[in-house]
Amino acid sequence: MATVYTSTPDDVEIIKTWPGGNGITSDKVPTEIAYDITPASDGSEAIVKPRWGFMFKPEEPRLRCMKLFLDRSQKLPFYVSPKETATQLKRFNKNVVDAVSDYLTEVYKHTMDTLTRRYGEAFMSTTKVEFVLTCPAVWSDTAKNTTLQAAERAGMGLKSEIQMISEPEAAAVYTLKAIQPNHLSVGDNFVVCDAGGGTVDLIAYKIMSLKPLRVEESAVGTGGLCGSAFLNYRFEEHVRNRIGQSKFDEMKVKKAKTWQMGLKYFEEFVKRNFNEEEHQEVNVPFPGLPDDEEAGLDSGFLVMTAVQIKEIFEPVVKEVCDLVQGQVDGIRQKGGIVSGIVLVGGFGQSNYLYKRLKSHFNTAAPPPYSERPTHAQANALIESGSVEVMQPVYAWTAVVRGAVLRGLEGSMVITRKSRFHYGTSYATVYDEDKHQVSERYWSPLWERWMVSDRMQWHIAKVRTLLTPMGHGL
Repeated sequence: MATVYTSTPDDVEIIKTWPGGNGITSDKVPTEIAYDITPASDGSEAIVKPRWGFMFKPEEPRLRCMKLFLDRSQKLPFYVSPKETATQLKRFNKNVVDAVSDYLTEVYKHTMDTLTRRYGEAFMSTTKVEFVLTCPAVWSDTAKNTTLQAAERAGMGLKSEIQMISEPEAAAVYTLKAIQPNHLSVGDNFVVCDAGGGTVDLIAYKIMSLKPLRVEESAVGTGGLCGSAFLNYRFEEHVRNRIGQSKFDEMKVKKAKTWQMGLKYFEEFVKRNFNEEEHQEVNVPFPGLPDDEEAGLDSGFLVMTAVQIKEIFEPVVKEVCDLVQGQVDGIRQKGGIVSGIVLVGGFGQSNYLYKRLKSHFNTAAPPPYSERPTHAQANALIESGSVEVMQPVYAWTAVVRGAVLRGLEGSMVITRKSRFHYGTSYATVYDEDKHQVSERYWSPLWERWMVSDRMQWHIAKVRTLLTPMGHGL
């Protein structure tokens, strides 16, 4: 969650303190919610109170990845059970939209409380607060509309007043400003890879103008379920195989803190910082586990080699590389030049992912050193078929930073690619030369033979859309 005040547009503030965090700050809060049911003393309806974010013990059940259920066309991660989710929702007499709305309500209340603490009640009572929501690049129109409905119920304003921007587009808004100066020029294409916890979203843009910065979509957004959460489950499988199923189950049940400490170290250090050139061996803390030379447990640490860590990373990272390659190939097949890949998101902070993408797309020798990027260097990279991989500062919060900038400056995207065919159905006068007799019906209103279910197509899929006033579909 990011906020910005219109009079100080460069001062983007990231909300870092959350309920249940015990004083620990975090740039993001888990999208998780559960409910506590307290029976009313007078025999009336029970009180249902939500818990969210960091307000859970590791072993407690909670609803996860709720936003993914808003778009039925998207596949769910293997670790999210539709049956378990449905069971929990039924227990609390909720549906998916209710749960999403309840979560957004808690986020809204926490945000307003945070802003009130900073600016004061008098200031906030006279200040209009506008909200910009982000969504995956592959989100359907139905999912976007449902998200806006949930946000309206949460108190964020009328659905028509709440802005929405795709996550990779928001990341592009921020990163194109953050990575200046660079070798990108008018006519160049760049791919934004927003690698998060569960999903990886990609979208490509062509630079139309640098001052002011204006771009157009050059490829339809794509995505996949290959985020960093899958590394957690591969790590869990690795530990289980190393120490044995029975010891692993016993640790998770009887020594939950031991498991959580090891997983936390893997998440905060190994996933972000692992570099096979520097970390030939990594010691993951599992305090309380007895020494086991065969399993690699020594003094409360599980010893992992660089090869073992690479085995955890490689299938997930390869899928990300394949997704990016698909965007690059699509642009090149149309004769476009791909000059850069911008890596953002939580998983986008990963040093290993950055190095793998860099080696995948930049196999040529680097150009001669110079203090500032030059077009000669850029041309040399293009001629070799290489693509520059860029990892901006604050990669993890690039999406929310870009979202608030979009709220201030409007859209920098002047044209978009249509994800669907758009049209309207209508009825028209029966024409024996065009229509079959079996399709006609008599209209008492028009006193004519008519046919229905005709389609007038307005926009064709993948064709460029003009978006006047900075707004698109």
